[in-house]
Amino acid sequence: MNKLLWLLLLILYGIYKFYKSRRPLTKFDHFYEKAFELEEKKRYEDALDIRNQGIELHTLTNLERADLHLANGRMLLKLKQYEKATKHYDASFKLAKYEEFPYSEGFDEVIEAYLYAGRKEDALIITNDMLKRQSYDQKFKKLESLKEKLLSYEDSW
Repeated sequence: MNKLLWLLLLILYGIYKFYKSRRPLTKFDHFYEKAFELEEKKRYEDALDIRNQGIELHTLTNLERADLHLANGRMLLKLKQYEKATKHYDASFKLAKYEEFPYSEGFDEVIEAYLYAGRKEDALIITNDMLKRQSYDQKFKKLESLKEKLLSYEDSW
C-alpha cells in the first residue's frame, strides 16, 4: 500500500512538472521565474527572449515591465555587454518615470554600466532623477555620494 501511494505521488508530481513547463506565461512572476531558471542554466538568449515576451504584454504594469528590463540589464551587465545593458536600463527608467519604486542597492551597478558604456552624462542624469525620489523614499539620498563621484570622475573607463 505504501509503495502504491509513493508511485501515485510520483506520477502526480510528474504531471504537475509537465504542466508547469507547458503552461502559457501570462503573469509577471511566470516570466521572471522562467527567465531566472534559464539564466541559471546559462541559457542567456532564452532568458532574454522570455523577459522580452513579458515586456511586450500590456497586461503587465509599467513597473513589472520595467523590472523585466532591469533584470535583462543586470544579466547583460554580468556578461559585460554594457551597451546592451544600458539600453534595457533606459527602457526601464522610461517605463517607471512616473511610478514610485523603492530604492535598491543595485543602482550603483546600473550607473557603473553607463560608465563602462561611455555614457557618463546619462549616468549623471539618471542619478539626478533618482535623487528627486527622496520625496517618497529617503534611502535615495544614499546616491548623493555617487553623484559626487560622477562629477569628479575622469573619463578613464
